[in-house]
Amino acid sequence: MSSVFATKWDFLFATVLIGVDRTTGVFSGSEPTPGQQMVAVWTSEEIATEALHVESWELKQIKVRELLALLPDGVGVVVDPERSTGMTAPAAYVAQLKRYVAPFPPRSQVRVAAWELDEAVRNAVVDAATGTGSVQEVHAFSYTVDDSPLLGCIAYVAEAGDADEVGSALDSALSASTSLEALGVATVTITGMGGVPEEVRAALGDAHVLHRRRQSRFWRR
Repeated sequence: MSSVFATKWDFLFATVLIGVDRTTGVFSGSEPTPGQQMVAVWTSEEIATEALHVESWELKQIKVRELLALLPDGVGVVVDPERSTGMTAPAAYVAQLKRYVAPFPPRSQVRVAAWELDEAVRNAVVDAATGTGSVQEVHAFSYTVDDSPLLGCIAYVAEAGDADEVGSALDSALSASTSLEALGVATVTITGMGGVPEEVRAALGDAHVLHRRRQSRFWRR
């Protein structure tokens, strides 16, 4: 890796700027050698506007992981092209990284740990969960994937059909109340419990529970 991203994880969890052709919707890119297609991205608006005619290209933010998920096989990524601090991720390297687009990549070593959330953040997440009316449980934990930095996950159990509403509510509450830097993680995945692998669910305990709906009790006379 070059100086722009010290590790593959810095690259994967970065947000970059990409040029989108205003007429065709095609991503900015190049073909340095025949058959070697590269998508071009930039780390700042200043660098991007120097490289592109912005009247023809619209600059959009995109997370690198989301970009890699969109790329067809055989396409690489060049970051800050023609800059000494830039980097090139050839198609073969991009192919290796694509497995880490998933929050819990198959065939990876996942280690679960506690995630101490600030009380205000914790309350905001619980309020968002209970406000939907359909959430039964919310779990928060940190974890690593292979040699990754610490990652965060908020997993919930909700009534069928409410996943989108719950996920959006939790994401909005978390974004409004804190930052990734303050949370101490490289990224946060918000998912229904069904999106958490069975072996990870088995590692969760009461220490990871943010909220659990009390069960109604019916008494017989």
